Amino acid sequence: MPQTKDQDVVIGRRAVSEALEQAPARAAELLLAKGEKSPALGRILDLAKAGGVKVRRVDRAKLDALSGRANHQGVALRLAGYTYAPFAQIVMACRQAGSSALVVLADHIQDPHNLGAVIRSTAAAGAQGLVIPKDRACPLTPAAAKAAAGALLRLPVARVTNLSQALSELQEAGLWGLAAATRDAPPPWELDLKMPLALVIGGEHKGIGPGILKSCELKASLPLAQGSESLNASVAAGVLLFEIVRQRSV
Repeated sequence: MPQTKDQDVVIGRRAVSEALEQAPARAAELLLAKGEKSPALGRILDLAKAGGVKVRRVDRAKLDALSGRANHQGVALRLAGYTYAPFAQIVMACRQAGSSALVVLADHIQDPHNLGAVIRSTAAAGAQGLVIPKDRACPLTPAAAKAAAGALLRLPVARVTNLSQALSELQEAGLWGLAAATRDAPPPWELDLKMPLALVIGGEHKGIGPGILKSCELKASLPLAQGSESLNASVAAGVLLFEIVRQRSV
């Protein structure tokens, strides 16, 4: 069975606009701050009315509380509910994608903005899904959904108990594990990345766990200027994902 949601609210003008455009059937209620007027909010209101979505004006304090003090820009959209995709669904999609299969595993990313940015890049790269662990990792919070800017409507996200086991199942399905290492590995453009891949991105503090790192057949690191320790997890994910896209398009 699908796992239950951790949040059912999208905040921010761009994310709300994309949600109303791409999946109006999932929209339950649009909340607008009282007294707020702008062309962007007017367009959002028009989209909601066209989709038959209930609209309600509320105090900014309610939006502040609903968004966890994240920057909601005067607008929030209640969804019928975001449901994590079954991991088996992502595995099946990878089998169907064959040589173009691509999945991202986020190893204990804890910052919601990082997670949202990784989701956005993963969707833009055409991946079959994203996998996150249940423990010691950021779930799909309103801030993560806002940073994803609507990508959650296109990308299945699975939440698993054991990320190492998930990687193993993807490898059994024919994918190769590619670890985003911080050092002691070649740059991605020196590797052949045209095979089916499970890209593992480490968390902000500890990086990829040693067990998962050891299980990956491939490792890549990005050359950094002297004195730089590492890149932000979402930046590293974006660079690696689009090197994969570049190689596959040649």
